[in-house]
Amino acid sequence: MKKVLVFVTILTLVASFGLFAAAQAEAKSQSNEVTLYYSHSADWTDPLIKEFQDRTGIKVNLVGAPTGELVARIRAEKDNPLGDLLWGGGSDSYQVIIDLLEPYEHAHMNQVLAETRDPGNRWHGTSIDPMVIVYNPKLVSEKDAPKGWGDLLNPIFKGRIAHADPVRSGSAFMALVIQLFTMGGDNEKGWKYMSDFVDNLERKVVGSSTLGFKGPADGEYLVGIAYEEGALRYAHSGANLKVVYPVEGSSKVPSPIAIIKNGKNTENAKKFVDFILSADVQSKLGDVHRRAVRTDIQLPAYMTPNEKLGDFYWDTVWIGENKDRLLNKWKDLIIGK
Repeated sequence: MKKVLVFVTILTLVASFGLFAAAQAEAKSQSNEVTLYYSHSADWTDPLIKEFQDRTGIKVNLVGAPTGELVARIRAEKDNPLGDLLWGGGSDSYQVIIDLLEPYEHAHMNQVLAETRDPGNRWHGTSIDPMVIVYNPKLVSEKDAPKGWGDLLNPIFKGRIAHADPVRSGSAFMALVIQLFTMGGDNEKGWKYMSDFVDNLERKVVGSSTLGFKGPADGEYLVGIAYEEGALRYAHSGANLKVVYPVEGSSKVPSPIAIIKNGKNTENAKKFVDFILSADVQSKLGDVHRRAVRTDIQLPAYMTPNEKLGDFYWDTVWIGENKDRLLNKWKDLIIGK
């Protein structure tokens, strides 16, 4: 009889433990928040984040920083992730932490350009982000205005080019790769151009990618390198700014979002990805000067068509594998080695 009672007691404890574990899992899945690491401009993301919160009742905890810093944070937190999502920067930044990202087939897979996502579905492009050149038309004449990357070597721009640090800024790293390959490639010719470009920067970079367009508009610099969305938004707001699509080409770089593996609010993170890639949200991107990744959304008339951005292919895997080497060469140029 005692053996039976002991056996029943053990079964009861096992069942109770199972119910407790199930309750914990259910509580986790019913979490009412999600933590978003993001490097995008708050000007256009905050209204979308608020809309998501209003629709779902899920609170979004925001952690904003340059993409490089967020990637370093995710690496440091890999044994105990504090974030659930990473949003912003280029796909190369995601490739270097690809093993720390959760695969997810979102609700709109058939409506989104296949080339804007990771083949393993560990990151998904939410927009296409070309890099552009900007200048202040009150300070730079039409005759001297830059037409492409090569014109940034003009001595009249020496020390007056606003460009962020590719080590800290994802968009500045995009510019580094685009300049390198459209001006010769990962070879002696391409790096000679980059060396001359750094000389014309006077080996100085600005503190953030937003200064790439704000600096010239405010008259602190003559020209700058900027991500398209920020440049167009600032120019359309009435700032003293002209936007140039480089004649040598730019790139159709996807700006991704990804779910961080083993995050505390994975189900809510999936809901956020589905929301950002939905037709109604993607159709609003043109209003905030961004390019949608869905095939059923038309670009605004003021945007240069995708096919005129050049044919440089953004090879995410190669760039991810070579990012540290490229950045080390950049750092050597900055310090004059």
